[in-house]
Amino acid sequence: MKRFLPLLLTFFTLSALGQNQPPTMSNIQVGIAGTTITLTYDLAGAGGGPITVAFRAGEKGSIKLAYNTSNAAGDIGPGLSAGAGKQITWDFSAYPAAGFRLQLVASDGQAVDIQALVDQVDSARLKADLSFIEGVRHRNGNPVHLQETRDFIQNHFVEHHLETHLQEFDYSGYAAANIIGRQIGTESEDSVFILDGHFDTVNGAPGADDNGSAVAGFMEALRILAPYGFKKSIKYIGFDLEEAGPGLVGSKRYVDEMLVPEETTAGVLNFEMIGYYTEVPNTQVMPAGFNLLFPDVYQDLIADEFRGNFITDVSYNNSEPLADAFLGAAAQYVPGLKVVKIHTTTLLPDLLRSDHAWFWYSAIPALMITDGAEFRNPYYHSPQDKSEFLDFTFMRQVVQATVATLAGQAGIQHATTWWTDTDFFTPVKEVLPCEVSLSPNPSGDFIRISWGACANSELEYELIGLQGQTVTGKKVVNPGTPEAVLKVRDLPPGVYFLRVNSAERQWVRKVAVSH
Repeated sequence: MKRFLPLLLTFFTLSALGQNQPPTMSNIQVGIAGTTITLTYDLAGAGGGPITVAFRAGEKGSIKLAYNTSNAAGDIGPGLSAGAGKQITWDFSAYPAAGFRLQLVASDGQAVDIQALVDQVDSARLKADLSFIEGVRHRNGNPVHLQETRDFIQNHFVEHHLETHLQEFDYSGYAAANIIGRQIGTESEDSVFILDGHFDTVNGAPGADDNGSAVAGFMEALRILAPYGFKKSIKYIGFDLEEAGPGLVGSKRYVDEMLVPEETTAGVLNFEMIGYYTEVPNTQVMPAGFNLLFPDVYQDLIADEFRGNFITDVSYNNSEPLADAFLGAAAQYVPGLKVVKIHTTTLLPDLLRSDHAWFWYSAIPALMITDGAEFRNPYYHSPQDKSEFLDFTFMRQVVQATVATLAGQAGIQHATTWWTDTDFFTPVKEVLPCEVSLSPNPSGDFIRISWGACANSELEYELIGLQGQTVTGKKVVNPGTPEAVLKVRDLPPGVYFLRVNSAERQWVRKVAVSH
């Protein structure tokens, strides 16, 4: 079993988070009677100004919300004030009664402070997440931790209300899966940007840099971006089996099976090792022939005595505008991060060794964001690929530049969104899946554990301390209600893990106790 040895997190104050807080919607209920859908919701706005609420709809499970909702009435449109019990009605008689995808968007029209957004990226969170991820994640060498990591990513996606699913496939008897989470756009939702990284390792390597740093990185980027609306959609993908056989197995399956005509992939940012940094001279080497293919970059390396103190921004053909966007975002919002741009018009083998490659083959703009793998990190693919050798300030800066890039490219809005898929004859009250959530968190008194549609299952939960010891626990047999209260007022301040087990699956959630 993977031991729970998280490092202490640094939690932002509410005032820091509030600087960028968009309007929020809560207590959303959906009812269907005849050919009318009724939505009720509570609306809050941090700034106190007028709020615009948009209502959109499409076929259940559809990529694009293409139904005409102009006949919707009630608390919709511009000029709304905060308050409880808002209501929208929509006559859907023009459409087949086979289920709907519904979306609400609440915006106050303010500009998003990108610098404040970028500054929220937290190296302590990166370190804490990586402390869980680190460890051999190989289908033969350690399938248990490979599955734990897959669950960790999937739970993170669900917690942040992404449209989440597994792309499952067989690989020589191993039940492989790419984990896909989609943050649905508010205007051009059929255009998508992807942020990805593979989560498996070679056998015998704990894979802190390769590629745990990437997984922790895209999870942290999601945490920062999830509270906001975007004109375009964003997908966060954990690719399986990048290290297997010929390599890049999971991303090939995605490109072969998941690129559909209804959706345009506008760009891909692929994290491939983002944690190794050094100011020691002569620690950065380059592949043979690099000096001839990229003479300007090579001269800059000579001038800096071949220090491994930069992130590489690798692009090919039509990817260069995206590479320039990353370079510009770093320069504007993360000036301490040195970015080296490498643009190639030739498919060079050493630049095809990660999951961006299959997107290049399909003429989709894609970047490899990398610290250089074995050309810098001496512990590459070895038992010494551990987090103790990584630089979390550097990793934070890479994630910051990525957050700024996606904010610009996907069209961030000072808005929040809500969505649901609902069946025609099934009234829903903010449809609750069998998932676990905690609130408030952090807390100094109590934490409410909610488990939605798991309410009819036998559940067992335990709170685990920093050294892996059980602090408290309880079995809930046929609970009947979707929540329980965990008292934490007598616990020492710090970070704990809450583990919840049902007959079908396990969840792990970080808990912060602060008095």
